[in-house]
Amino acid sequence: MKVWTCNTFWGHWPVGTAAVVIAETEADARALLDAEIRRGGLRGLRADDVLVPLSSGARVLRDGDY
Repeated sequence: MKVWTCNTFWGHWPVGTAAVVIAETEADARALLDAEIRRGGLRGLRADDVLVPLSSGARVLRDGDY
């Protein structure tokens, strides 16, 4: 399984979003994330939303700088 991050999807407010998904492929990760954010009442993923694989190390998803 791989770890994927995404911080480009639309949230409830225009203050940024961040998500972590565990899935084997990007297509699986997109489907899981799309279902989860829709379950939370948000719009689904757009074609230009980006999921980035995290192979090792750390990634800051949202640092509070607007």
